[in-house]
Amino acid sequence: MKKTLFATALATMTATGALADSFTLQSAFTGLPVLDPTAKRFVENVATLTSGEVEFEYLLAGELSPPGEIFDNVSVGAIDAAWSFAAYAAGKEPAAALFGSVPFGGDPLSYVGWLHHGGGLELWQELYAPHNLVPMACGVILSEAGGWYTKEINSPEDLQGLNIRIGGLGGAILGELGANAMSLPVGEISTSLETGRLDATELSFPLVDKLLGFDKVAKHYYFPGWHQPAGFIEFYMNKDKWDGLTDAQRTAIKVSCADANLYALGAAAGAQSAVLEEFRAKDVDVKRFPDSVMDALRAAADKVYADWSAKDPTFKKVIESYRAYAKSYNEYQALTDLN
Repeated sequence: MKKTLFATALATMTATGALADSFTLQSAFTGLPVLDPTAKRFVENVATLTSGEVEFEYLLAGELSPPGEIFDNVSVGAIDAAWSFAAYAAGKEPAAALFGSVPFGGDPLSYVGWLHHGGGLELWQELYAPHNLVPMACGVILSEAGGWYTKEINSPEDLQGLNIRIGGLGGAILGELGANAMSLPVGEISTSLETGRLDATELSFPLVDKLLGFDKVAKHYYFPGWHQPAGFIEFYMNKDKWDGLTDAQRTAIKVSCADANLYALGAAAGAQSAVLEEFRAKDVDVKRFPDSVMDALRAAADKVYADWSAKDPTFKKVIESYRAYAKSYNEYQALTDLN
C-alpha cells in the first residue's frame, strides 16, 4: 500500500514539475556586503520563478572548491554553476578580464548597455564556449575605490617600486609605471600593509573595505577606481547542465540575473558616504589621485590595451567592440550632461 501511495505521489510530482533539480552554485567570495545578499536573492528568485523546480545550493568561497579552481570544476561538471568574477579566468582567456571590468572604461550603465545591446554578451559566450560554460552578468558593481596607500602619491614617480596588491589589467597598468603588482589572499592584506610587505592595496568600495581594517594601517584612501569604474559579478553554468533545463527555467535564471544587476547596483550606490565619514573620523585622508597620476595611468592603460591586443586576437576583438559602443554612448552623454 505504501509503495503504491509513493508511486502515485511520485507520478503526480513528475507530471506537475514539482520535483526540484538541485544544482551546486560555488561562490568565489566570502559573505561580503552587497555580493552575498545579491547571490541569495538570485537563488531565491530562481526557485520562486520555477516553482521550486530549479534550486541552487549556494556555497561560499572554499566550501566546495578554492576560488582559483572554480572555472575548471564547472567546466568539467564537478560543480554545476559559479558566482564569480570574470577576471579570475584571465590566465586562461586574457579577454575574460574585460568582462570583469574595463580600466578607464565607462560607468555601470554603459557597461550594461554594451553587454546587452552592443554585442558584449555574445562575445562573452563565444569566449567561454570552448570551456563548456554559459556566462552572464549577475550583479553590476559600483565603481571601486582607487585603493589604500601607506604614503601619499603626489606624482607618477611615487608609484615606482611600490608594492601593491592588485591583479589583472590594473596590475599590468601599474607595472608600466614601475609598481610591483602582487596577488595576495584577502585575509593577508592588512597584516602585509602593517608589516611593510605591501605599500598599498585595492579591494572594493568603502562598504566592503571597512570590514578588512585597512583604515588602521593605511591612512591615504584614493579615488577614483580607475581600474574598475564598473564591474560585473558573473554567473556561469556548465553547458551540459544548462542545456538540460527547459526554456522557461533558463529564462527564469536570466530574469533573476537581470534583477540581480539592478539590486546590486542600487544596494551599493547609497551606502558609501556614511562609511567614508567613518574613515575620516579615524584620520583617514580621503582624496582623489592628482591629475598627473591619472594622466600617467591612462597612458599606461592605452599601452597595455595595445600590447594585449597584439598578443591575443580575441582580446583585441572584445576591446574594440567595447570602444565602439562607448563612442556612441559617450557622445550622447556629453550632449545631455547638465554640468
